[in-house]
Amino acid sequence: MKAIKIKALFYIMIICMCSQGLLGQYNVDSIQQRYAAFYTIAHLKVSDDNRWVSFSKIYKKNTDTTIIATGDKQQSVKAVLTGVSESYFLKDNHFFWLGSGKAQLINLRNGDKKDFKEVSKIEILPALGYYAVWYKNRFLEVFDSKNKLVASVSDVTQLVSNKQNKLYVIVIRSNLSSVWSLQSKEFNKVYTSEQNIKKIMLAPSQKYLAVTEQEKSSDGLQLVLLDTNSLKVSRVGNGFIKSDYIEVREIKNGLAFFLDFNSRPKPAPNAQPEVKYGTDPDLWLYRMGEQYHEYWVYDVKSEQSQKVDTGFAFMSAMDHERYFLTFDRKERNAYISSVSWFDIYLYDRYSKTSKKILSQISNLVVSRQGKYIVGFSEEEKRWILYNTLLSGKMTIENPHIGRPTFSDDNHYVFFESESGIYRFNVRTKNLEELPLTANKKVTILNVKEDVIYGTLGADFRIRSINVKKPIILEQYDQNNNETSYVQWFHDKIKVLLPATKNKVSDFKINLLNQAVFCLEENFNSPQAIYQYHSGHKKEVYQSNRHDHEITTARQEILSYENSLGVQIKGVLYYPLNFDARKKYPLILSIYEVQNKSASVYPYPYFSGIGINIRSLIDNGYFVFLPDVVLDSRGPGFSALDCVHSGLDALKRYANIDSNRVGLMGHSFGGFGTSFIATRSHRFAAYISGAAVTDLVKFYFSFSQERNLPNYPRFENGQFDMKVPFSKNKMLYYDNSPIANVEKVNKPILLWTGLKDGNVPYTHTEELYTGLLRNQKKAVVLYYKNQDHDLAKNSAESIDLHLRILEWWDYFLKDKKDIPWIDKEMKKDAL
Repeated sequence: MKAIKIKALFYIMIICMCSQGLLGQYNVDSIQQRYAAFYTIAHLKVSDDNRWVSFSKIYKKNTDTTIIATGDKQQSVKAVLTGVSESYFLKDNHFFWLGSGKAQLINLRNGDKKDFKEVSKIEILPALGYYAVWYKNRFLEVFDSKNKLVASVSDVTQLVSNKQNKLYVIVIRSNLSSVWSLQSKEFNKVYTSEQNIKKIMLAPSQKYLAVTEQEKSSDGLQLVLLDTNSLKVSRVGNGFIKSDYIEVREIKNGLAFFLDFNSRPKPAPNAQPEVKYGTDPDLWLYRMGEQYHEYWVYDVKSEQSQKVDTGFAFMSAMDHERYFLTFDRKERNAYISSVSWFDIYLYDRYSKTSKKILSQISNLVVSRQGKYIVGFSEEEKRWILYNTLLSGKMTIENPHIGRPTFSDDNHYVFFESESGIYRFNVRTKNLEELPLTANKKVTILNVKEDVIYGTLGADFRIRSINVKKPIILEQYDQNNNETSYVQWFHDKIKVLLPATKNKVSDFKINLLNQAVFCLEENFNSPQAIYQYHSGHKKEVYQSNRHDHEITTARQEILSYENSLGVQIKGVLYYPLNFDARKKYPLILSIYEVQNKSASVYPYPYFSGIGINIRSLIDNGYFVFLPDVVLDSRGPGFSALDCVHSGLDALKRYANIDSNRVGLMGHSFGGFGTSFIATRSHRFAAYISGAAVTDLVKFYFSFSQERNLPNYPRFENGQFDMKVPFSKNKMLYYDNSPIANVEKVNKPILLWTGLKDGNVPYTHTEELYTGLLRNQKKAVVLYYKNQDHDLAKNSAESIDLHLRILEWWDYFLKDKKDIPWIDKEMKKDAL
């Protein structure tokens, strides 16, 4: 057998930090300097009188710059702050902020500042015109709007506020714990204990302060309820109970309280061998550890405490003093879904009985006061409504509705959907589509929401909306890629923000005067803050004003069909400084459905996934983002069809050089890229990052991140195979890139992080090994200390970014003499 010569064929690069020695086509320093000037805007805040706005400037190397600007003038910056972690607008044009142990009060009108050093926390009480400063030495001071000291107290270990007019603190002195309350202009002691006061919590009704006490002799916990008006003390339960913490939930605005004494014992040393079973019903135990619960209900009127033992492992309150939800952690779904399914039982505290009301529920929403429950049945693939008082239930037949919200009066359930809002009348059992929102993806913004259980993969919530007040809706028109915001009241729509093709985020509305502030951006315009009021739109602040090039950017959204006649879209970006007399290379980047990203401002940065549209169009490439929709053929063949259909739709573009086309993707997009590389002859080169390459191998593996099987990701998750491997083995084999690795006919660049807990690096290594065995042109990059995504702006992400640019220049622009690529492509490179 002829020996295989040691040469750069299939040269494998192990990169620990940044092997810049092999890179030379781009000036790293100049690129870094240019990219460092770009930033995004986040954390928009608006003062109550709309006079001022604040926001964060997020640079890739600096995320702690806060800007305060005038709300009714353009680009009028009043202050630039650094290190802000918490901030508030106060009355009389004041701004109060905390960061890095320093607090500062700024008078925005005259620029006066008052500084506070060695600060742990700040609080505001706007209804009183007060603000509070808690120092690291545990001293607390309260000031009025004229900066005059109102009250102070020492030895404070915790403070709790309602952000309006109430402030409570824990004070520990001489081995005694006490609770103090700010009353008028002084602190008064309202409760004292010889035990340790561990925590205080103000109930949502603000009628009670929940005080958790820890017994000094046993570390057991008990709850004390303090009436905030009468200061009456009520002890809940039967003395101190051994537990790690108490979760407290108020029922019916203070009618009762539900207590969960939760214990999580430290895990025992790992036994050898560790034993697991093929019918294990409780894999969550390995992920989260054991949990023990002791449940109590306290009735405020009778002042009676009742221990609740339902026979089930878990229980949650649903805003009803009599009925509670119970369920078991042990699932019956064999973990075939990415979310957990539970059989739900209703526990009657009065009769001490439980009855099963819902089966295999993955998502559950309860109305205020617990009258109704709506849960999504994974058996029926429908929402089931249950009446707790009448013990009746019915199936809501529309399979396309989701995210239910009850009206406060319990008359309606509102469902969001991709095509508008639906309203279900619980009395008439009628489900109607609201025509005012038809054909738009609608989200209700001003929902009052409380999570009642959110661990073990459960999603149980109370969600309600006050229909006696305006409802704020976000509407997205998918056909036209337009977003609008409206106010819906008495079945009438008032436009707050007209339909725009811009991407809108951080939407803020002042319901008193109907003023709207938001962030907007688009492919050819950086983020900007706008104010909408009385039908007028005014720019407040424009980011990245130095980016003049992007204003000339050109983009098109294409609509076309795949081979099955399914309508899909693709977003085409033109090279900057496009010249209609020239031909340009084309790069396709794939993931899932991407057309909504058409309105995102493309700024240059060192991406953690190696894909940056701006850097590509800056360097003279067309970039195309084709939507990938999955069907029964499997994710690989679906992606191949969608990508080829997209290329067919681009044939009429004379400025695209069809002989210089590249394909790239990361994660799921990397899988699609790797698969297409084994089937297509329409690309000059490929780049695939952190990709699954063997569906069977990945199906029968455990996620390092979730400590659960990966097969749900195929049957009901991202890969959407819809059948288990055992029912259609060829579907899994045929959609695996590794199964046809010998058919790869163009150079491919692979990369992965060696600490990837999502898609293990062994999948990339497997594909590389297949390429090596079949003598295909390939380079693989292993990033030693990186995960599924490389850390943004890290040495590794910079390295990958530059290598990707050089890879495309080499194969799509014929820029040769790039040493690290030449070592693979040229026979005499070594």
